[in-house]
Amino acid sequence: MNRMQPIHHPLITTLFAILLLAATGSPATAEVTVTMPGPWGDYDETLDNPATVDATEAFQRFRQQSMQGTSATYRSVEQILRYDAPFAERLPDLAEELAQRAADIDTWFARETPARDGEPGALPGAWEDPEFADYKAAFGEATAELKRKVDAAEDLDNPEFQVRATEVLNGVRHHCLACHDNFRRR
Repeated sequence: MNRMQPIHHPLITTLFAILLLAATGSPATAEVTVTMPGPWGDYDETLDNPATVDATEAFQRFRQQSMQGTSATYRSVEQILRYDAPFAERLPDLAEELAQRAADIDTWFARETPARDGEPGALPGAWEDPEFADYKAAFGEATAELKRKVDAAEDLDNPEFQVRATEVLNGVRHHCLACHDNFRRR
């Protein structure tokens, strides 16, 4: 039986880089299509051309995606507490995730990267306003309070607990909306 020698990792990396560059076309192309291997076969994935995405835009996208993830986590908690979705056992993990996202919020705003004129996103004045730090801190405190409430609960399915936890969740939402009302263009 003939067996091929394994290909060394640097050779695979180099080959992938060559294929990626070949697929990208010219730097002026806004998108590239790259064939990606998958467990059920190869598929084509369309990506923004890395040559046309600058660091500021990538940072803004990172922040926006992180905020969307935070919103999704909040909405999951909301479905359990307000609308009786049958996943109360997930509340500790979701509350932890929400608190961790609040702890990461300074990372999302570490660089002054406001939205372009007329586009939704962070307003240029956010980084200059000393109250912006207060809004971020208050959001962190609200998510920590929610986590404490969930961690202290004896019965996550208890309707009385869920009403009290919903009140705390309303505080989390209040901080999101207040910050967006003052520091975000919709």
